Amino acid sequence: MLDMACRCCGGRNVELVIDLTDQPHCNRLVRVDLPAKTEPHYPLRVGFCRDCTMVQIDHTIPKESMFSDYPYVSGTTKTLPAHFAATSRRIADAYGLGPDDLVVDIGSNDGTWLKQYAPFGCQVLGVEAAGNVAKLAQDAGIRTWSRFFNEDCAKDVIAQFGHAKVVTAAGVFFHLEELHSVVRGIEQLLTPDGVFVVQAIYLGGMVENTAFDQVYHEHLCYYTLRSLSALLERHGMEVFDAHLEPIHGGSIEAHVARKGSRLVQPSIAAMRADEVTKGFGEIATYQQLARNVLALQQKLVALLQDYAARGKTVWAYGAPAKGATLLNSFGIGPALVQQAVERNPMKVGLAIPGCRIPIALEQDGVSPDAYLVLAWNFIDEFLKNPANIAFMAGGGEFIVPVPKVLVVGAGGARQV
Repeated sequence: MLDMACRCCGGRNVELVIDLTDQPHCNRLVRVDLPAKTEPHYPLRVGFCRDCTMVQIDHTIPKESMFSDYPYVSGTTKTLPAHFAATSRRIADAYGLGPDDLVVDIGSNDGTWLKQYAPFGCQVLGVEAAGNVAKLAQDAGIRTWSRFFNEDCAKDVIAQFGHAKVVTAAGVFFHLEELHSVVRGIEQLLTPDGVFVVQAIYLGGMVENTAFDQVYHEHLCYYTLRSLSALLERHGMEVFDAHLEPIHGGSIEAHVARKGSRLVQPSIAAMRADEVTKGFGEIATYQQLARNVLALQQKLVALLQDYAARGKTVWAYGAPAKGATLLNSFGIGPALVQQAVERNPMKVGLAIPGCRIPIALEQDGVSPDAYLVLAWNFIDEFLKNPANIAFMAGGGEFIVPVPKVLVVGAGGARQV
């Protein structure tokens, strides 16, 4: 057993299922001249709670260390703004949002999601802990508070703006060190008929895709409908509707209200039954995931070693947080992947921590023999890029590590 209390139920029946060894904080990029192995490393272990089925990591890096300054922005791809535009339209139509209604987005980043509510005329407020990213939203005209959301923050929002018709959280609900305070704050912030809409990477998708690289220190919890419901029900709330979205390799979108205030839709029983069938509430499922990760490592490392033996250059396409987990877990460094290329200027000139692969600016006309696509969840967008189509036409290849190791070139894709 891991020496921890479950982040959801507080029980001490949390069993280790995956140990990715000690790793640095994935988003704390380092100077390229920093001496090797001087950045702090922390345990990265995944546990399964036998009491409530919550899957979680056991070590917590203080949130102030991870999120006060942050190198990720939502608006750097075309996929996310389009996704949030469609989601906002569904929410506005479903709950009749208008000019008198307040929408609060927790972990609002650069305001990409809140910008999509402009056509509906509602009031918006972002709450974003990272000051550098919050400023991007503020500069874009999106009202944003730079602070961590919790129960005290919710009370301050109510005092200044009143209650929210809709509270949203995308890509942040698994980050929450103050998990129960946040849920209490959401419950208090909502109007009597208000709805909390949460999008989070779906643990079921991680299992089916062997997407272990979604595990990093920022992601404290990994949700199924069952475990998410176990958390919310402790605070008088329930999921009344839910479905899966393809974003980020598979995310759950759950619509939540105070218990009994909205009719529970058939989607809930259907998803619960599917989770039982697929064993998402059983520890054996996650023990098998650990074995699948090992098999993936052997295939990917062997492929990269083959490229190196043939004198082929391989660069990483992007330097996302999940990429640090994959590279450090598999022992992949500059000998196999010489550099990463990025469009995000906040990352350029630094290096991925641990493996110390340097990050350069992506430039047209400058390319390797192959790219290792660390941001594999955006592969469809990348392959439609005219520059990447030209790259493949000239003999270049994209190596996609998850869910299966694929090599994609002008002639199509082949599985390794």
